[in-house]
Amino acid sequence: MNNSLAVNIRAFRKDRGLTQEQLAEVFGVTVGAVHKWEAGLSTPELPLILEMADFFDTSLDVLIGFEARDNRVEALAGRLRKMAYSMDPEGLSEAEKSLRKYPHNFSIVFECAFIYGVHGINPKNRKYLLRAIELFEQAVTLISQNTDPDIDEAVIYGQLAILNQTMGDTGKALQIYKAHNAGGIFDIRIGQILAQKGDYKEADEYLSRAFVKQLGDRINLITGKLLCYFRTGEYEEARVLIEAALKENSSYRKGDKPNVLDKIDCVYLTAMAYVELKTGDASKAEAKLKEAKKTAERFDAEPDFDVKNLRFIGLEESLMLRDSLGKTGMDSIEAAMKYLKTAELQTLWDKVKKEK
Repeated sequence: MNNSLAVNIRAFRKDRGLTQEQLAEVFGVTVGAVHKWEAGLSTPELPLILEMADFFDTSLDVLIGFEARDNRVEALAGRLRKMAYSMDPEGLSEAEKSLRKYPHNFSIVFECAFIYGVHGINPKNRKYLLRAIELFEQAVTLISQNTDPDIDEAVIYGQLAILNQTMGDTGKALQIYKAHNAGGIFDIRIGQILAQKGDYKEADEYLSRAFVKQLGDRINLITGKLLCYFRTGEYEEARVLIEAALKENSSYRKGDKPNVLDKIDCVYLTAMAYVELKTGDASKAEAKLKEAKKTAERFDAEPDFDVKNLRFIGLEESLMLRDSLGKTGMDSIEAAMKYLKTAELQTLWDKVKKEK
């Protein structure tokens, strides 16, 4: 709700061409009273406000600048989220008012917890952090009401762990992370805490698993982005992304032996051949396909799918990285060709395949 009575009294007075003295005379008050109204230092009594609305030929709502807000739960929750993101200083008081209206509504409780968490973390405010924890714990009990697909118990417990960690209770944070680590969602955070505590061996297990997961996610991310660039004709962006991906893959290499990422390089090199072809250089496209074939043959001669053999992966037991591109490096190239669906590139590939 907005109230701009002070501004409006001044505006209506000036619109009528009246001085503060003249307006004071109209309503039988002192000039000082009018000055305080317009400065927002005091507010006229309600009967006087009604008289003013009549005098200025306007409605009471217009005079006081009343603007009714949509206070339905969905709109209120959205407003609270925006206040949290913008670090609106009014967010905390708005949160408490919202909780008085809807004390047992999941969306409101969650968003209010989020507001307190945001204001409590930076700069650190223990009172706000404790209030955030209290509200997030309440949100867990109300989770059955949740209709937001971006929020689940893991999100809430993740927030609770962060808040406890911020307050210095890393033990509690670690306990929460480990108890709700489905699918390794908190592997990185667990590994970080363990490393800080000096439990390096256990930390490396969690961090290595996180590395493997991110490798898989990164491959899917890059191939998805490449398809988008290809469909929109952004070939130079695709070129830069492929070069970066190939360079990063090479950083995981231990020695000269083939590794599972060589198979992925076959896809990237085939994609680069497509870029060269689309930007008008068939000879470079053919060269990239030859490089892809050489990489595939090298991998297929000594296939290794075990990520344990990659740099930075400190796993004691074997863990195989599989994909949907086929069993071999050559299969990977063929799969990429099917996605690219380019007759000219296929013709070049057929030629390269036949070469010894």
